[in-house]
Amino acid sequence: MKKLNIYKIISLVALVILFFILILPQTYNVNKKQKSEQCVKNMTTIYKAIQSYMNEREENFEGTARDLMRMNYLKTTYECPENGVGDKYFMHGNFETGEIIVSCPHEEKFQDHVLPESLTE
Repeated sequence: MKKLNIYKIISLVALVILFFILILPQTYNVNKKQKSEQCVKNMTTIYKAIQSYMNEREENFEGTARDLMRMNYLKTTYECPENGVGDKYFMHGNFETGEIIVSCPHEEKFQDHVLPESLTE
């Protein structure tokens, strides 16, 4: 009889711990910060790939991450981690001016999904 009560207590404690583990990231916006950091990291990688493309080919870049991947400037395509599949980054490179634009499709909704100015200057 005592073993049965101990198992009930252990199960209850495990359930409470599991609940806190699941609710903790949402409470402190841990996932939001990670997604923001991942988005900026993705954009930085794309920015550098476009820069390499323009330096090697001496021409503007008009295309997508998939195009960069096909030409071996990226190892994979990238999407914003915020909302899932299909959230492709907007990108453009002007060889003459050296201007490279990489922006998140959700930039208006998530203002921290922006490349650092030190990279774009």
